[in-house]
Formats: sequence, C-alpha cells, structure tokens
Amino acid sequence: MALAISYAVANKARRTGTSSNGQRRWYVDYFGKLVNKVEDRPQSHYTEMDANGVIVPHFHQVNQYQIMVSGSGSIGRHALPLVGLHYADRHTAYGPINAGPQGLGLFTIRAQSDPGAIYLHQPGYKEQLKPSKQRYLIADNIAVSTDGVLQSRSETVLESVFAQDVDLGDGLGAYLLRMGGSAKTTGPDPRVTGGQYYLVLNGSLILDNADYALWSLIYVARTDAPLSVNAGPNGLEALVLNLPRVEASLA
Repeated sequence: MALAISYAVANKARRTGTSSNGQRRWYVDYFGKLVNKVEDRPQSHYTEMDANGVIVPHFHQVNQYQIMVSGSGSIGRHALPLVGLHYADRHTAYGPINAGPQGLGLFTIRAQSDPGAIYLHQPGYKEQLKPSKQRYLIADNIAVSTDGVLQSRSETVLESVFAQDVDLGDGLGAYLLRMGGSAKTTGPDPRVTGGQYYLVLNGSLILDNADYALWSLIYVARTDAPLSVNAGPNGLEALVLNLPRVEASLA
C-alpha cells in the first residue's frame, strides 16, 4: 500500500535547526527520521538552507536522491538550475552544496533510513567507506509546463531524466511523468526497484480520493503493485524516482 503525505500536512511540523557547521536550517519531515543504523524503511525530508549556506563534502550509507526545487545554488562546480536532481550511490562522496543569496530548498529521498552524513573532513572517514557502484548523477533538464499547456495535454508521457548511457540495471531510474487534466495511467513497476517515490512538481495527483498538490510525496514499496495514477483536474507533472535494489548495487 502506497504511503502519501502532502506538503501542506508535512509543513505543519516545520522545524528550525542548526547544521553540523553551525548554520541555520529549516526542516520538513515526510517519512522516517534519523536513526543510528540502516533500516529497510523510507526516509525523506525537505530542507531549506540559509542564504549562502554550505553543506560540506560527505557521503551516506544508503542510496539517495536530492531534488533542488527553490532558491538557487550549486553542487561541486555544477550550477543547479531549478528543478535540479542529484543522485548518489551509498558510500559515494559529493559536495559541497552551496546555497545562493536566496537560500536553497531541496528534498532528500531514500528507500532506507540513514544514520547521518559522514564528512570528509573528519578523521576516520576512509575506514567507513564500503564498495558501491559510485554513481554520481546530476540532471538539470527538468522543466515544468505552464498551467494551460499542462491542463490541456492530450497524451501521457514518461520522460527519462538520466542520460541513455547511465547504468540502470539494478532498478535505478528517474522519470518525469506528464499528464493532462483528469488523465489516468499506471506507473512504472516498483517491484524491479529498491523502492519508488512520486514527487509532485505541478498540478496534483489524486490518491484514495485525496488531492496531493505541489511538493507532495508518495512512496511505493518494492513489494507493491504499480501505482494507479490519477491526475487532478489541472493535470499532473511528477518525478518518478526509482531507488536501486540494494542486493544488486554491489554487482
């Protein structure tokens, strides 16, 4: 059974915190929270970095996506037009992430819980690195439609976000689903993945008679059937994010 939460509901528990380097942040939790070990359950949140804030280079113990949706910024030497997407395999270092003068808002999306970042400036980080495919992928070709174009769309399309030469053999995949007003379709099969998310970027998705609008998240477990997707009356554009199968990620 799919799990779903709207931004409006999640944002009611918005909290202010401090990053590891002492900078102000704002957090909106969706699924799961930080725990002290890797667990097989979804974990996702939305973070707003302060103006000119920095996330220093680090890695995580689980596979993850990050989707930049507001403000401005860069990752490494790569400027991030919005909407921007970043994927990193577990035990794959990335960063720094730099927010611009308007801050930077980004989703972090995982199919497994992660104990927290392991920073490259801290002693002993090399001893915690484990083998992985070391994929580090950035996609900045994600554009949403105007209201009129989206609502009047006559065809449903599923566009791959990654380049054609990216290794998708373990279930990894990122797609932009575009649907016109009140259109219906069946989503990609989550059973070949390590877990699947839908992130609403435009319009809304109707699930169990509830309307999930901008920045809503839906999680579909790897044991679930493909999601029956119903677009709202104004259409739907959503990222469909497949996490790789963990047992295949070392192959």
